[in-house]
Amino acid sequence: MSKHEKSFIPDTIDPDLLRRTESAILDYMEKHEGKMPTQHEVNETVKTSFTRLGPAIRAVKTRLFATQTKLANMPEIPEDLRQAHEQMLKELWARTRELQNGEIVELRQAQAEKDRTYQREVADLEQVISLIEGAQKRECERADAVEAECKKLREQLEEVTAELAQARGRLAERDFILRMLPSSPAEESNSRKSTTRKGAPDEPDTGDLFQLRPEQGSAEPSGE
Repeated sequence: MSKHEKSFIPDTIDPDLLRRTESAILDYMEKHEGKMPTQHEVNETVKTSFTRLGPAIRAVKTRLFATQTKLANMPEIPEDLRQAHEQMLKELWARTRELQNGEIVELRQAQAEKDRTYQREVADLEQVISLIEGAQKRECERADAVEAECKKLREQLEEVTAELAQARGRLAERDFILRMLPSSPAEESNSRKSTTRKGAPDEPDTGDLFQLRPEQGSAEPSGE
């Protein structure tokens, strides 16, 4: 660093320009394996005048070099401290694995219990469904039987109705034939007797008297 750079005062630089310059330098170093960029390469990102960019680059480089120097001058970690640190990390890792394993076991147990509960619920639902399906099947069978019986009764009713109609037809035909036939002599005599009796209802029936008189005449001489 020259004597002119030593007289440089970072506090007079715009903080936003410092931030953008540092970001551009770090981004370039990350992409180019730690190589420091030139002002032109930095200005491709910052886009400002070289008069303002120069002091900002010097301020950023000064801070970066100071940090690198401190890191380079730091003493190595003592062996006992390094071993203690490694042991602590191992114990921490073992404890972490133990906790993770415990959580995994608990999760597996909880999941297994959920699975058992789910299986029981499914079994109960399947039983209920089976009962419902059985009842539905029985009702369907009963309905089919009732329908078959109704069909049979309807057929019987149709047969009886047809037979009744035929019987009524035959009866009407017979009555018609009987009305068309002439009356027999016996029926005419009965008809006349019926008419005579109806015409003289007050005349006494003397048939028995005519039969008793000869007997009475023959009985009187035998008494003398």
